[in-house]
Amino acid sequence: MDVFVPKHRITGNTMVQSLYSGVANGGGGVTTLLKPHADMNRMERVPLEGPTPSLGRGQSGNAAVIIVGGMETTLDEVRDILAARREKKFVQHRGYGEIVQMCRELQERRNSVIRYFRRNPSEAPRPKKKVRLLLPVGCRWVQSNEPGLQLRVRT
Repeated sequence: MDVFVPKHRITGNTMVQSLYSGVANGGGGVTTLLKPHADMNRMERVPLEGPTPSLGRGQSGNAAVIIVGGMETTLDEVRDILAARREKKFVQHRGYGEIVQMCRELQERRNSVIRYFRRNPSEAPRPKKKVRLLLPVGCRWVQSNEPGLQLRVRT
């Protein structure tokens, strides 16, 4: 019978580069740790056990906690920082009216820049040259059933 015993266990004194606790692909939660590998030649990403917060579809709030500790930070210190951060409840500082007001202000700023350059066209930034991409020899573009979509076909 073969028994698998990990040679390198994560202890509380393990040096840690950073920790991420937040939303993963698919809306689930994940907590990962970035630390030096046992051979000290590369970094490795290690998932941590325990409950991980997740946001439902359409929910907002604190999406992630990222702790950048550096190579002098231990795993116990990072876990303490994460526990303190999770206890602190997320409070939205801006109301919907403030967000709408900021969007209108940005839109007005953009429109004023456009008006200025229309009045002073010599000061307007020069448009970038369009780069023409050439097809390899023996290929051509063919129109498809979808409007605006072309396919490359070998001839």
